[in-house]
Amino acid sequence: MISIKKNVNFMRRRLSRVLVVKIRCLRLRRATTLVFPIVLLNIILDWAGAADRIWLEPTPPTVVQGDWFPRTIEVFSGRVAAFDSQRLRVVREGQGSEMVISAARVLWIEPDQVSVLETNMISLFKQREYAKSLSGLPDALQNRPAVWRQQWLTMLSANSAWKSGRASIGLELVGQLDRRPLPAMVLAWLPIAWENGAQPATVVRAANERLQDPSAAVRLVAASWLLSSTDRKQGLQAIKELVKDSETSNEISQLARILSWRVTPPPQVAALRTEWEKQIDALPMAIQTGPTRLLMNKLQTSGQAEEAKRLKLSLELTPIYGLKQVVIDPINQ
Repeated sequence: MISIKKNVNFMRRRLSRVLVVKIRCLRLRRATTLVFPIVLLNIILDWAGAADRIWLEPTPPTVVQGDWFPRTIEVFSGRVAAFDSQRLRVVREGQGSEMVISAARVLWIEPDQVSVLETNMISLFKQREYAKSLSGLPDALQNRPAVWRQQWLTMLSANSAWKSGRASIGLELVGQLDRRPLPAMVLAWLPIAWENGAQPATVVRAANERLQDPSAAVRLVAASWLLSSTDRKQGLQAIKELVKDSETSNEISQLARILSWRVTPPPQVAALRTEWEKQIDALPMAIQTGPTRLLMNKLQTSGQAEEAKRLKLSLELTPIYGLKQVVIDPINQ
């Protein structure tokens, strides 16, 4: 993923007018050829003043437009009025009327105002100081950020708990979040083990304890942790049940189906790759990163280095995801 870093003050000095910046990226949306074409992405930056920054998945092409050329990711400034699992309500900067956008299209939101406590949490997470980052959650939530921001911070902490050996806390946080439907942007941060690799005994124990949890998201995460353990069979069974359960949300069911690919024997991967790419492409773009990493891992372990490299580049050159900020250098474009 491109890491193009500039701080906000620098941006406001240099980008006092609207700039059209060309950023090289690999679209995760593919046409019938199922490749990740390299394109030039035009992003319009309207830094007229302080506001939330929103990144949206491209709209599907119309019949007239066709799908020969990838659509661009839309980035704009505005004030988020509300954001839940169904829709984003936002007043775009310079406009008085409220826009309603499908929540599935939201890739990322960078709030205008972020407390020092939140900033410290995120900074510690980036530095892999996961235990310290986790300890900052209660104080950060006391500042009452927007509900969607509370959800994302809590999911970030669920990852910190998992990575710092406190897996049971991670699952508890996921269970609390799963009491209400979540936007795709938040679901993208579920602490799922997308790649092969043994988990510590404490993680396996915590996963087994919550494998029958009422929360589908908890069962999905727990099952992912068991796939590289001696309890792999139980984890795989839980995944199959999530796929079949009619009460499971569409997003969790899709992620469970993709997670089951982890146990596919290497000799079978080449024949399944094209179909797997189609299934990833059917997901909201916000939650494609984890599944893409899984596929990349499977291609690497099955001897398809070039195909794995293609997917790796598609992730590195995606303009925005998670803690990676789009930072533009207009001088070097």
